[in-house]
Amino acid sequence: MGRPTLKDIASRAGVSISTVSYALNDKSSLPLAEATKTRIRTIAHELGYVPNGLARSLQARSNRTIGVLLNKPLTTPRYAEIAQGLSEGLARRGFHLALLHGDSAERCTDDVRGGLLDGLVFIGHDDLDVPHELAVEVMAHRIPFVALDCGPAVTPGIWSSVDFDYAAGAEQLVQNLIGEGVSRILHLRPDVTSRADRTRNSAMEALARDNGLDLIVLSTGVTDEILARFDRDPGGTTGYAATVVGRLDAAREWIDQEPESTAIVCSWGADAEAAYFWTVQHGPRVRVAALAGGSLDPRLWPRLTYSRLPLSAAGEACAGLIIDASTAKDAPTCVLLAPALDTGASGTGAAGD
Repeated sequence: MGRPTLKDIASRAGVSISTVSYALNDKSSLPLAEATKTRIRTIAHELGYVPNGLARSLQARSNRTIGVLLNKPLTTPRYAEIAQGLSEGLARRGFHLALLHGDSAERCTDDVRGGLLDGLVFIGHDDLDVPHELAVEVMAHRIPFVALDCGPAVTPGIWSSVDFDYAAGAEQLVQNLIGEGVSRILHLRPDVTSRADRTRNSAMEALARDNGLDLIVLSTGVTDEILARFDRDPGGTTGYAATVVGRLDAAREWIDQEPESTAIVCSWGADAEAAYFWTVQHGPRVRVAALAGGSLDPRLWPRLTYSRLPLSAAGEACAGLIIDASTAKDAPTCVLLAPALDTGASGTGAAGD
């Protein structure tokens, strides 16, 4: 037996197909006796009738699906958490997520214009802004669009955006360290040019100057070229932790001068583990902090502090903004999300002590 149709329901109920359609459509404004509507819906349920979602989407020119452009693997925790927040935010509003990888700007925007997608969300990273060709297509065809982690829009008011307040994260972290008696900071950071790192670096220098902190900058040796190589070959990071430890060894004389008032602040959460274990061996009184989340849980690692980006919340914010854009509910909006500060328990021992 094939899938039940409106015709099957109409035949059983002794009414027209259009009457069945009106009875099953919650948004129908056609007056229909409640008893008739109830009888038709009961028959539809008995027959196992399921509405044809594709037909409805074609009729409404809406597939209730949002395309998400991301050229990073979801095995990376940062992007997995963003995607999870997006997916859950869309699902609560009756929408679906379609992950687009490697599709051309023209193809993505054509899918929106043709009704296969209701809008697009672009997830930036490092120093990746909305590609020029995509921006041109979005503006030319007034595509519902939201950009995440791309900084201020080139042309404000064209699309909505969600961004992280990297400077606020640095200020939260430094003020917390000052409250713990820190007056000397070793800033362990890469030599990369991403917007997030530029913002954090400038904020750290300004905060040190304004608060009279002794600041020394120590490079991890990672450049844009090396970072790109890590992206292409994650296995190529073998030995990187040892490099970080070597850099800290080189600065040990400066750290040992006043360990109780010294903190190692890592720009990347990925460096915090190596820095933490270095302090366990050489300077247990030195605090470790990071300007981005990493793999260590501060609840389990004493004297470890993180500025954690609200990744899931960013995804949820994008979900709300893109649905608003697809239904033309509100004007484009810029949302700036501040990180949250996670602090570990006080103490000087390693995990498990």
